[in-house]
Amino acid sequence: MKILLAGEGGQGVQTVAKVLTLAAQKSGKKTSYLPSFGVEQRGGVSLAYVQIAEENIPYPRFQKADIVVAFCDRAIGVISNYLKKDGLFIYDSSAIKDQVLKQIKEKVKNYLAIEAQKIAREKFSTKVLNMVILGVLAAKVNDISQADIEDAIIVTLGDKIEKNPNIKDLNFGAVKEGFEIATNFDKEKVSFSGKENEEIQNEFSDDKKTWTRFPEYCKGCALCITRCPVKAIRFADEVGFLGNPLPIVDINKCIACGICEKTCPDGAVKIERK
Repeated sequence: MKILLAGEGGQGVQTVAKVLTLAAQKSGKKTSYLPSFGVEQRGGVSLAYVQIAEENIPYPRFQKADIVVAFCDRAIGVISNYLKKDGLFIYDSSAIKDQVLKQIKEKVKNYLAIEAQKIAREKFSTKVLNMVILGVLAAKVNDISQADIEDAIIVTLGDKIEKNPNIKDLNFGAVKEGFEIATNFDKEKVSFSGKENEEIQNEFSDDKKTWTRFPEYCKGCALCITRCPVKAIRFADEVGFLGNPLPIVDINKCIACGICEKTCPDGAVKIERK
């Protein structure tokens, strides 16, 4: 079985690949895992090539995948050529826009839509949206037990779990949720569609200044919030490409000092005086 995973850097694509590969090894399978990072930290796409087989795998890369997983909008253009007619396409329907999915509609016959970002945000934490997707994969990859998946999570996230034991149950819960959704998924009841386009306000201004945020770059690190000297910035309900909340400004409190712009490591905030 050949599996291609694609998403933004920071969404945990490589973690899913590592856990899945290790779990397959524990189940007695031959495996290969090839990460492709590129420039994903600056808005590119992070890819992971995974193969699971009974016999030795001659080469880690492939042209067509049995399962293709897309975490975000930008992954769609990259994974398009890897789709097989009889393959399975798994995607986050709460993160990928409907108009983007239309680009590959003719190529997709078999799909599984899961609201991974929404489920993670509402039931667990946005940081485990990748584990929700891992649970979906666990349900679709034969002969890999739930116990092997959990053991692989403990090994892969060992340092984090040691520092915070609650992380283990959080990840296990997200995997279980994804597994159950995949097991009960009925595409006759769920159309091949994504989220509707949203009009998100990214520019805030008054007669003296304009404060702009760029969601395509913001990782939700909160540096702009913590460094603002007048506490004019807070997290909003909207989320960015990693599923983390976006910062929002109270333009009436803002003094246009520019600290938020200078502090942001990703150029996701800009302040202009009029």
